Amino acid sequence: MPELPPDVTLDEVKERARLAGLPIPLERLSLVRGFLSNALKPIRALDSRAVRTVEPAVIFHAEVDAKGGAESGS
Repeated sequence: MPELPPDVTLDEVKERARLAGLPIPLERLSLVRGFLSNALKPIRALDSRAVRTVEPAVIFHAEVDAKGGAESGS
């Protein structure tokens, strides 16, 4: 498995905040960085290949669902 980055960078926090439209004051970036780093640890440690798939993936057809259900075959 490829090695993951050791921690979240301040630039990553700034970019995530910008993309989310969150105005985070510069003096709070390191605090938010710690929160984000702690929140991502379990996700980054997870090997998704080891998780057994229980159900098939859901398939979404936008055209059919926009009409209110499956096509009637006409």
